[in-house]
Amino acid sequence: GGGWMRRFARFDEAPLAAASIGQVHRAHTADGRDLAIKVQYPGVARSVDSDVDNVAVLLRLLNLLPLEIEIAGVVDEAKRQLHEEADYLAEARHLARFRRLVADERRLVVPRVHADLTTERVLAMDYVHGEPLEALGAADVAQRTRDEIGAVLERLVFRELFEFRAMQTDPNFANYLWDRAAGRIVLLDFGATREFSRAFVERFRAISRAVIAGHRARIRQLAIEIGYLAPADSGERADAIVQLIQLVCEPLRHRGPYDFAASDLPSRVRRLGFDLAFRKGFLRAPPPETLFLHRKLVGSFLLLARIGARVNAHALVVPLLREG
Repeated sequence: GGGWMRRFARFDEAPLAAASIGQVHRAHTADGRDLAIKVQYPGVARSVDSDVDNVAVLLRLLNLLPLEIEIAGVVDEAKRQLHEEADYLAEARHLARFRRLVADERRLVVPRVHADLTTERVLAMDYVHGEPLEALGAADVAQRTRDEIGAVLERLVFRELFEFRAMQTDPNFANYLWDRAAGRIVLLDFGATREFSRAFVERFRAISRAVIAGHRARIRQLAIEIGYLAPADSGERADAIVQLIQLVCEPLRHRGPYDFAASDLPSRVRRLGFDLAFRKGFLRAPPPETLFLHRKLVGSFLLLARIGARVNAHALVVPLLREG
């Protein structure tokens, strides 16, 4: 509103960072608070539907998807999520919630929200110091430090799904900072937060147990319940999808520390997925409600690979796979 500058002793007009749909400015309030203030780009919320529709049309025109894949449900889910990301009041609620949820993790910190300066298009938070997360991958960082931080981040993923039933689904590197002195990770940007129903979580808890046990028949049954397979699918198709599920869950099945940086799992998954989608026509669009969960799981793998972490994912997830 008018006269907003009077609320600040200093407001840096040059942004210190760009967010996905806005930019972040540092400011000091007249009462002494040191803040990071995210301001949304004008018109973003109004353009979500048309932008997503245009991307879907482009994918079809360029033949970038197998003809058998129906993406209407995925498009609707993308619109829903992006509309929520454009609501900074919703993000403020997610920030406050996650600040409470991870209060028991001494190596994680979530900035505090300042409600008096937060609106649907402006989000005011504590300014928190930290280096880019990629700094963990530098040669001067001890392997033990990388492994410890990697374990913290991987445990958070499992807790978000199986314990919190709420997940920040955008593991972009820019959404994390490393506070080297305190040995902790700062979690930023909770716009892409998704809540999951108990039934949804229990199906993924069950399929994770089946994957670790190597129980292929149980994996197939649960793949049908989740929507990766249809009951009438051929045995060949079902076997192929079960194989893909087992492959992508390799870090969970691996006993002992998994070397994310040395793993060629992404290329193996890419080759198998391409074969199933384009040569055999076995892949469908994933169930829409799994879209952003997949993004978090894939992105977290790449994040741990980038920082060179070796993490015993199996040991971290097993305690959370007991009945919820």
